[in-house]
Amino acid sequence: MTSQVLFDRLAYVDRLKAASFTEQQARGAADALGEALTETVATKSDLKDLRSELQAEMKTGFAQVDARFAQVATQIAESKAALIQWIVGVAIATCTVGAAVAGFIIKHVP
Repeated sequence: MTSQVLFDRLAYVDRLKAASFTEQQARGAADALGEALTETVATKSDLKDLRSELQAEMKTGFAQVDARFAQVATQIAESKAALIQWIVGVAIATCTVGAAVAGFIIKHVP
């Protein structure tokens, strides 16, 4: 991030000197604060850039989630179809066995 924080070092040095800092102490403190502000403070522009990046990443992430949900929905539909086929097959087999047993009973039971 590139910061464009306005910091008046000379005015800061003057204020520190007025508060009994030596010239060397005041300049050192002003340099340290100026460097810290430059390296650690985000500007509105930095935040706008970061927001754009995050929105782009979120859009990509949401697209991936949507694609995965579509895959899961397809798998559920396929599983449902297979389960229905299995249930129908078991029902037909049960009816067939039941009919065979009924036929056997009718033929062999007086």
